Amino acid sequence: MIKVIGNRYPRLFFSDDGDEPFYFKEDITIPEEIPERPRIPDGEPMSYEEHRDIFLSCASRSVRVPAGERILDRSVATWQLAELLGIGDIIVPAYRSTFYYEGRELSGIKMPPASGVSYSDLIKLSSLAGYRFSYSVCAVRQLTILVMFDFLCGQIDRHSKNIRLILPAEPSDMPPAAEGADELLIKGICAIDHDMSFGLNGYEDIRKRISAGRCICPEMLGQMQYTAIDEPFYERVAAVSDDEYRRVLSPLITEAEIEAFFDRLGGLKAAVDRCRAEEKKASDEAGFFPRFISSDDMYSDYQSRMEDFAFHGGRDNWDLRFSYRPSYLKKYILTHEMIQGSDSTQNQGAIDLGRDGS
Repeated sequence: MIKVIGNRYPRLFFSDDGDEPFYFKEDITIPEEIPERPRIPDGEPMSYEEHRDIFLSCASRSVRVPAGERILDRSVATWQLAELLGIGDIIVPAYRSTFYYEGRELSGIKMPPASGVSYSDLIKLSSLAGYRFSYSVCAVRQLTILVMFDFLCGQIDRHSKNIRLILPAEPSDMPPAAEGADELLIKGICAIDHDMSFGLNGYEDIRKRISAGRCICPEMLGQMQYTAIDEPFYERVAAVSDDEYRRVLSPLITEAEIEAFFDRLGGLKAAVDRCRAEEKKASDEAGFFPRFISSDDMYSDYQSRMEDFAFHGGRDNWDLRFSYRPSYLKKYILTHEMIQGSDSTQNQGAIDLGRDGS
């Protein structure tokens, strides 16, 4: 069976014909003249045309995809880069394909259904009322890696609907929390919807546009963010040659976008070098905890520290508990700079408290 999904732009089709179901997203080329972003009152439904104008405006003005470019090539480039860096298990694949619908041949991308449930959908399930989220070491590692990967891709659309949480069972099979099963383990993650990636934003553009490194809760202002760096993943990022990056990206995005990618990569490397130097100086200080994490034990310790902050000051709210994880990634948290007025010793153990911000 083939059907159109929702009223979004670009159109999304679903087919369960054949051995494996798949989604297909229709191709889009960025026009020379971009429509103004419509102002939609809160709670008002949007028409297909309004979805289109918002999508094209964001792709052109925020991601800065050049006119004449096929926007969905950015999804394919994201997937190809994930494969190159060895994290294809947490990024939904996207392949160039053609699709036949009502006698017409459409060009676009084909994607398998993603694993897991989005956070936005999960919190609406009345059957899970009373559950608390807990994260496996695998999930925490994947979320940490995704922060860095999304920054490299220039991704500006990583909100709570674009991260799937992989559960130990289907939500409908989970017993009521009143029966004592009140801990909901997030086994892993799966990131979807890569259209708003790459473009012409360099390192400083990303930091300024989406407040990179400034994604903290108001009650924690004055404390330094703590953002873990998955050391093995960073070493893979740093080890890939420029020629290899070009080999993967050049068939899909423009030379100017490739240069913007290298600018983000260079900025990331410089930030990590500064971080290493700071850690070397701070390693003997009280309360020191390394940002560079490589083992399960270190991730367990990192998670324990996040738990402390999740319930800091007597707060015991499972919704906040999720937000205090490194899993709200719309705003990126790669910086390690200190906010004015921070106490340096206290800050060595502080955790980032990222929020969606939308």
